[in-house]
Parts: sequence; C-alpha cells; structure tokens
Amino acid sequence: MHKIKSLSPLVIGNLSSNFTFETITNPKQQIIMNLQEITPLIENSLAGLKVDPALCRGQKPGQWSYKLKDANVWIDVFSSDANQGKWYFQVMSPLCALPARKTAEFYQDLLEINYQMYGSWMCKKDGWIYVLTLRETANIDQSEIDASLDRVAFYSTDYYSKLSFKYQGCWDPAPPVNTEGGRA
Repeated sequence: MHKIKSLSPLVIGNLSSNFTFETITNPKQQIIMNLQEITPLIENSLAGLKVDPALCRGQKPGQWSYKLKDANVWIDVFSSDANQGKWYFQVMSPLCALPARKTAEFYQDLLEINYQMYGSWMCKKDGWIYVLTLRETANIDQSEIDASLDRVAFYSTDYYSKLSFKYQGCWDPAPPVNTEGGRA
C-alpha cells in the first residue's frame, strides 16, 4: 500500500484502493524560545566574538551590549504585552544622527542601501539612524544569532564610514561638553 502525504486535505475521485492519504497540517512544529532558553545561544555567540558575555549583560535580563570595531551593538530579548507568549530577538546598532543638511539625499541613500542588505535594515528613531534586525524567537538557532550579530556590526561599521565620508559637513557640531560641572 502506498502512502501519499499532502499539506492540505484533498478530495480526489476515482482513486484505486492501493492508496491511502495522510494529511500533515503542520510539518514543522514551531519551537518558541523564552529568555532562559535563548540566553545560552546569545552568550555562546558573544564568546565566539572573543568578548566576555558576563561583561556584556545589561541592567535588565535579556539585554546585552558590546563594541566591535566602530560599532556599538545592543541585543534585546523581550516579550510584549500585546503578544503575550511570544518572544522577540533584536540586535541593533546606532549608526549616526540625522544630518542637518542634505536630508532628502541622505534618506534616498538609506532606501537604496536597505535594498542591498541581508537579514537587517536601517531605520530612524528619535533623530537617529540604526542598523537593526528583529524577529520572533520561534525556531531560532545558533547560526542565525551568530549571523545577526555579525551583520549588524559589519553594516554599522561599513556604512558609518561610507555615509560620514559622503555627507561630511552635513552634521552640526555637537555642543561643547562641560567637564567642570554646572552649565556649559
């Protein structure tokens, strides 16, 4: 007797009795990972980058940060009140502040750069541009975490140097920092 597997139920007429049908409704069961389950994977990735995971831990569980070349990289694992039971894995790096001049051209470049990026993108939040990757933790594995950390750090370092060169002089100087206390 032959078994035929289908991804959805089928109705087929005039089949010989030598066949039986088995329906598979979800061939790949989703494995949802929570903070305790994903933490060892993240810390393995950090150790693979030759940084001490314990020194990278943030003030709250599910937060890590480290510096790789010129990139500050932030890792967050969190659940949201809106989607209880779902956990998210996010890696982001601040790239640069929005320039004060040539902003339309700058935005055009960001859109074109986004098209070339793999597994991550650039976004704007509160006057800053970030390199970001964000996904649910379901079915995530070590290689995907490794790739996410590598991509975000690489893109942040690479595009910071390219954009700061191309848009040199488009940012206003930072205000002076007062090191003596009081007002500057």
